[in-house]
Formats: sequence, C-alpha cells, structure tokens
Amino acid sequence: MGLLSDILSEHFYRGSISSDFALSILRVLKEASRVVDFTSRGTSPLPTGSPAVDVLGYSLTILRDICASDDFSSPASERLVDSLVSSGICPFLLDVLRDLEPPSTIRKILFQRAMKESPSISSNSSKVCPYKGFRRDIVAVIGNCTCGRKHVQDEIRHQNGILLLLQQCVIDEDQYLREWGMLTVSYLLEGNMENQQQVTELELQGSVDTPEIANLGLKVDVDKKTGRVKLVNA
Repeated sequence: MGLLSDILSEHFYRGSISSDFALSILRVLKEASRVVDFTSRGTSPLPTGSPAVDVLGYSLTILRDICASDDFSSPASERLVDSLVSSGICPFLLDVLRDLEPPSTIRKILFQRAMKESPSISSNSSKVCPYKGFRRDIVAVIGNCTCGRKHVQDEIRHQNGILLLLQQCVIDEDQYLREWGMLTVSYLLEGNMENQQQVTELELQGSVDTPEIANLGLKVDVDKKTGRVKLVNA
C-alpha cells in the first residue's frame, strides 16, 4: 500500500485510474477502520509498523491523491470523485472525524477548563488518532472531494459537517492540519450561498465570535462588500 501510494502521489497514474479501483480503495479504508485500535494514540507518521494502521493511512492518502487529480472534463460516469461520493465517502469520513477526540489545541483548552471545574475528571472515551497525520489526511480527502463541486458542498452541509470542519482549522500535532482545514472550509464556502448563510447564522455580524470559533483562536469575517466569509486569526 505504501509503494502504491508513493506511485500515485507522483501523478504517474493521471487519467488511468478507474472508478472500480477508487471504490475498491474506499472499501479497504472502511474495512481497515473496523480493525484498527482507536484507543491507542499513534506516535509516528506513516509507515508505523502496524499493518492495519498502515493500510488505513495509505488508503486515505491514495484517496486524497485520486480526488485531487480527478478530471472535470471526463464524462460524468467516469468522474472518480462522483463515484466515491455516491458510495458515501463524505458521511463516512465525517463520522470518523466526529468520533475522534478534538485537535490538540482544543483538547488542551477543554482539559484546562475541565480541571478548573472538576480536578478529578477522568479522560473521555473519544477515539484517538492511530498515527500522526490521520486527522489531516481525513480533512484533505474531504477538501479534495469538495473543490469545485456544489453537490458535495451541499452534502457536507446536510451532514452537519461545516462546524466540524471549522474546528479543524487549528495548529495541531498533525502537521498541516490547519492549512488543510482552512483550504477545505474555503472550498465549502466558495460560490455556495447556503453554506455561507449557515456560517452567518452562527450569529456572526461582521466579526462576532461564537464560543466554538473563539476557542479555536479564530474569528470569521464577513466581507461587507462581497458577502464572502473567511477565517482569520483572532
């Protein structure tokens, strides 16, 4: 899987990947997610030395690269992202992301707050990342699926995924999580008035922070001239 991921990341495959191959990788990802131990926090990036974790991670990176290279000029039946979306990749990845503990920046804030309120508090039962970069790779696949595709933007809104993805726009143990989070949110909002409206319904007037966004060290700006929404440092 690692070798295959390396080959695909070099773009040797452009235009030669079939929908059947992409869907088979999605099936491998789903199966691996049932086998991996999400109670043991990974301390290294890929490869980790754990076969199950490596299959999980390399499946994600392969899907990330497939989605990034999909050709909009291809017939609809041959578009790889549309095949993956029809097979439920977005709800699946959002559910995996939702079940994970928060990013490390948010986790520290919540822990400090909890310790003040109840010093004897025990750890929660959220799943942890089995390797460094897992959360980033999930967000990257979602972002590449979303780019330029309104039907995917809409599906993520219907799956209540916008705030969840906003929460990934922070510096984390996963290198480049913040960058992928910001890019994915920009794809979600680009040209989609419904998604922009959902953000403004978080009672944002100009630059008004909700507790969720403020805890991230961010604020959401609404450009008064264009109505466009963007994330900036608080």
